[in-house]
Amino acid sequence: MGIFDKLFVKKDPNFQTEGLSQNSEQLMDSEMFWEMISISKANSSGDYEQQQLELKKELLKRSATDILEFDNKFRTLRGEIYDWNFWAAAYIINGGCSDDCFSDFRGWLIGQGKAVFEGAIQNVENLAELKDTNDGDWEGLSYVPSEAYEQKTRKDLPAGIRENFEITGEEWSEDGDDLKNKFPKLWEKFGLE
Repeated sequence: MGIFDKLFVKKDPNFQTEGLSQNSEQLMDSEMFWEMISISKANSSGDYEQQQLELKKELLKRSATDILEFDNKFRTLRGEIYDWNFWAAAYIINGGCSDDCFSDFRGWLIGQGKAVFEGAIQNVENLAELKDTNDGDWEGLSYVPSEAYEQKTRKDLPAGIRENFEITGEEWSEDGDDLKNKFPKLWEKFGLE
């Protein structure tokens, strides 16, 4: 920060320079993580773009280390559902789903809260009970921790935990009745027919 910045730039109350985290693979406590997701969802009244702003507000109330630990937890959960069944659900719900779309879907799913996320882990067809899937516009929530960290510190978010990129489960085929037969509830609600 130069002399001009010190003299004339308005102070940001969220800005943190002391005790910055370098790199950590520590995860945020699950209860705290899901509470922050719940608050952001409740304060957004179902508007996904607003939820991203609300989550950023919640993160900015925390330390830079907390933001990194939140991101680590987020990446861990997103990696846990890097699975063919979840990709099939995203594909059916959206009428197709690329790699980037699937990454965004997993972030969006975390943003739906603990009950929805854990219900989908128990049985991915529980996603057929969702009333709002944001019309497949799932991009955004994954970027919030890095944006908050940068605003808080004027630095890039450290690397943190390495997300799982080894897909699990049984691959499915886009052709024929494979998805329809494997996921009848999802297909009935969102299917392409």
